[in-house]
Amino acid sequence: MNKILELKGTFNHAPNPSRPGPATLPARSSVTVSDIRRLTQSLEAVHRYWRESHSPFKPLVSIYYKDIVAKSNRMGKILSNGSESPIRTIVGAKFTDTTPPKHIITHCVNIHAIEQGLEKLLEVSQLLAEEFNNTITAEEMDILNNNKQKLKRKLSREEISWKTQKERAITAHGLSKSAFCQIMKDAWYIDFFNVEERNIPISGSQIITLYDTGLKREEILKNLGLQQETIRILDDLTWMVTPEQYHKIIGKAPYLVAMTVSDFGRIDARSLDGTRPLSSEFSIPEPTNEPVIGVIDTLFDQSSYFSSWVEYHCMISPDLIEDEDYAHGTAVSSILVDGPTLNEHLDDGCGRFRVRHFGVAKHARNSSAYLMNAIRSIVETNRDIKVWNISLGSPLETDQNFISPEAALLDELQFLYDIIFVVAGTNNRNRHIDRPRIGSPADSVNSVVVNAVTLAGDPVEYARKGPALHFFNKPDVAVFGGDNQDGMIVYSNRGRVKELGTSFAAPWITRKLAYLIYVMGFPREIAKALLLDSAAGWKVDSNKRNLIGFGVVPTKIQDILTSPNEEIRFVVHGVVEAYDTYAYTIPVPLCKGQFPYIAKATLCYFPKCSRSQGVDYTDTEMDIHLGRMNKKGKIKAINDNAQGDDEAHRLFEKEVRRDYRKWDTVKHIYEEKKTRNRPRIRLSESSPNWGINIKTKERLETKSGKGLHFGVVITLHEITGVNRIAEFMQLCRANNWFVNEVDIHARIEIHEKAEAEVEFDEDGM
Repeated sequence: MNKILELKGTFNHAPNPSRPGPATLPARSSVTVSDIRRLTQSLEAVHRYWRESHSPFKPLVSIYYKDIVAKSNRMGKILSNGSESPIRTIVGAKFTDTTPPKHIITHCVNIHAIEQGLEKLLEVSQLLAEEFNNTITAEEMDILNNNKQKLKRKLSREEISWKTQKERAITAHGLSKSAFCQIMKDAWYIDFFNVEERNIPISGSQIITLYDTGLKREEILKNLGLQQETIRILDDLTWMVTPEQYHKIIGKAPYLVAMTVSDFGRIDARSLDGTRPLSSEFSIPEPTNEPVIGVIDTLFDQSSYFSSWVEYHCMISPDLIEDEDYAHGTAVSSILVDGPTLNEHLDDGCGRFRVRHFGVAKHARNSSAYLMNAIRSIVETNRDIKVWNISLGSPLETDQNFISPEAALLDELQFLYDIIFVVAGTNNRNRHIDRPRIGSPADSVNSVVVNAVTLAGDPVEYARKGPALHFFNKPDVAVFGGDNQDGMIVYSNRGRVKELGTSFAAPWITRKLAYLIYVMGFPREIAKALLLDSAAGWKVDSNKRNLIGFGVVPTKIQDILTSPNEEIRFVVHGVVEAYDTYAYTIPVPLCKGQFPYIAKATLCYFPKCSRSQGVDYTDTEMDIHLGRMNKKGKIKAINDNAQGDDEAHRLFEKEVRRDYRKWDTVKHIYEEKKTRNRPRIRLSESSPNWGINIKTKERLETKSGKGLHFGVVITLHEITGVNRIAEFMQLCRANNWFVNEVDIHARIEIHEKAEAEVEFDEDGM
């Protein structure tokens, strides 16, 4: 077996060389007067709605698009207010329930912007009728803009004359040429405008999130007549309300509620139908300097045999505690501390871990608001803990258009701090419903979400499915979690018992991540990438992706930290400083002038996320390009990724999201392993190297991606079976890469020495 390699070198950074060009239409498309009139009619209806409602809130306008649209194809002019970017007025985004789904993006604008939009549409409608024979084509737009890149030619004398005439006509209507063209582009992508109202009745307490209309909380409460009401405030726009308060809000402002989520009500913190008591003869040595994992769960039974390994903090009032509250949390911590002793066939080689256990939940009837406040407080006051386990979850399905408040909190904390959460994928208790969607907080994008499989690797009956927000791969991975045939042995307040559930699958992944981060010393980005990459292998089963994510993680940690002799597996870690972050000097060994490999790579990062943006949740996109360098000094990507290429390509947003996982926080690219893979030819005489390029894009104007860390795991599989790792290491060192072999035993020794307590001889001081 080969050891994993750590490559450390200099990543170069460069700004995006391309600049926004003139607004264009898709090839062979056109915009007609009837298109403009259709938009005008819908915007007039929106204008009437807000004029007649006499609302104390700024108008909310939902734009229904004809498809899933890229950031560059969103509304740019119709509702723009002066020089302010339309991006700043976006307060929500979701998809329609149609097939295929389409974007609905909600803006908060003033009434003047709507009126100006109507004036703009009137002017362009007249222009199209008078000057363009009721229709403007994509080619005419390109001629108007002298867009040589799209036309691929110079304008003729007649076209120059036509262009000059049209420019004068546009100016005469009080528009600039760029504004006219942008409105044409808006008209092509927008289907209609609307005001959305929420009038669905509820029966229980809800967590609601309001659209941001620019008002402070006190002003909102006053406008809704709720200033005297007792409302649990999670933040300025997210409140816990009773059914009466909810109906009062939608009665006065049915357009104001962006999303609703039922309170946790009951968490998945109870046994499924698999509990069986067993004998409880156990002993355990005293802890020394083992790493500490954070657990946020139900209560912990301090009479358990491993209690000396657990630092316990009870956060529930003693008056409310029941015996059953100790079962789930104690069982989860038993796996984290001593799982391999309880389940010898699942020995992962990670040893034992200490646990700092926070008992924040009862076995049933827990408040989301309380849990969220507790989680934030716990994490912020225990910054020494890098790995957290949360095996709690809601029985209710998550909303496909909005991330849950609990998941958003976990994502926020992982962006702010150098931590990682492992979250159970939640269980299906209702066997009459086939594969319901995962429950909160298993929709957390930055967390590692874990589902359960049988010992044979098949999804269990109680597994729930992803994705989150129509798109994000959830769960991330799967491991054995127990089933009716083979239970998971845990230790709870009832002694040693057999259990089953995703709650008991998640701790095994937590153990592995804790080992990779604490003992092996990897950054969390690398640790997560190694975990997902090991689960994926060389082919992700797309038929089971919504149930097992990238796949089943190997039981042994050694299988994650080594590779077969015919594979070179290495990791790189970097920081984004500009649009391009790249290294074009990865010296992959040649054989007879060719590269006898297939390759794969897994990229992970932890971006800032914006719940108010709905389905467009992640603020930063990292796009990975890996492959041979060509004669132009560019990368020939192993997955033919053409995003960001110098040459123009027709790339549809829904396709790049599907094929290249645009806006996902994990990118896994690979070449298919076949019976007869052929060597790859060298593409550049001047450079025998491979390259890696991370292209970073921002969805909002906050630029939160700058300074963001990323981790990449790259694997080269030698198709003839030859072990070329020694040659690769030699070439890397010759190309100014620092190469470090990941020796498990050496790193354990370093960790133990680093964590050892030093005793000073007072007499010698």
